[in-house]
Amino acid sequence: MSSEDNFTGVSEAAPIRSAALRRCHECARTQDEEIRLQRCAGCYHALYCSRSCQRKNWKVHKSLCRPNASVLAHPQSGWNQQLQDLGFESVSVFSDAFGQWLDAHQCALRICADVVVIQNGGYDAFQSLQKMFLLALVPRSSTDLPSSRNPSLMFQLKDAAPSVTDNHFARESGFWRDWEQGAPVRAALDAKYHSHPLYAGVLPILVNVEGFELFQIIYIPQFHPNPAWLPSAAILAAGRDMILGDMLSLIRGSINEGFPLRSVGLNLHVPALPGTFVRNHGTWTWQALFSDWRLYRRGQHRGLDGTLATFRSNILPPELMLSFKYL
Repeated sequence: MSSEDNFTGVSEAAPIRSAALRRCHECARTQDEEIRLQRCAGCYHALYCSRSCQRKNWKVHKSLCRPNASVLAHPQSGWNQQLQDLGFESVSVFSDAFGQWLDAHQCALRICADVVVIQNGGYDAFQSLQKMFLLALVPRSSTDLPSSRNPSLMFQLKDAAPSVTDNHFARESGFWRDWEQGAPVRAALDAKYHSHPLYAGVLPILVNVEGFELFQIIYIPQFHPNPAWLPSAAILAAGRDMILGDMLSLIRGSINEGFPLRSVGLNLHVPALPGTFVRNHGTWTWQALFSDWRLYRRGQHRGLDGTLATFRSNILPPELMLSFKYL
């Protein structure tokens, strides 16, 4: 099963500005009192704030709409049983929960992808020999129905690693089919971002959930660091590995320990904040643990405390996130 840019509408120059969980697949506008997101009638997966946004996104979405709808309507034998063993009633329920989890951790997953790319040769290396980013997830056990559970706590991040795309053609029988179906999506994303001066290319993310044999491919745009930051990269070179390692610890902790990160302003030099999702008028809404990292005190969130205790660079989170941008 494939998906276009699930992080649609949010480039490296457009931080998340609202606390609501779900957002328009095209413009990233979130549901509020004035806007109610509508699902695509074809696949019942993509969300849009208006018909105008749905038309704009159709070039990217159309090649996957019918195949994904078919997967949801006619799952392979054994899939529903596998998912029921994991606590999901059907492929459709799982797909919706997975989409909400992606939305909840959009900021962390983007940073995680950037870290893995930087650790493994950089953006050009990932494009010249087409590589992908592998995400291995583990479902959290719960007796509650998925519809009533905190969407950010549906899955845990088990592993994140790079892989050469060609290696999966031989190992995964369904990978080639999904890769071919995604060709128009990759082309549409290239066309959408090609004029951006820092655009590096499309990164495929292959997601596997332990206990379920269906994998998902997500495509996201990647961007080079701003050349103006290169002098800072030279200064930070000696501590590069520790900075990247601590960033991965922060990302893993935000996902697994329950403090999802979000950017909250237009200024890219303002670090993302940790928060939690709460129900607000029937909608899952992100709330920051504090409004500024300077207000953080030990004891506010056990998971955050434990994650920060693993840092090796001795750099505080806000400075760490800014330093990471310069590498």
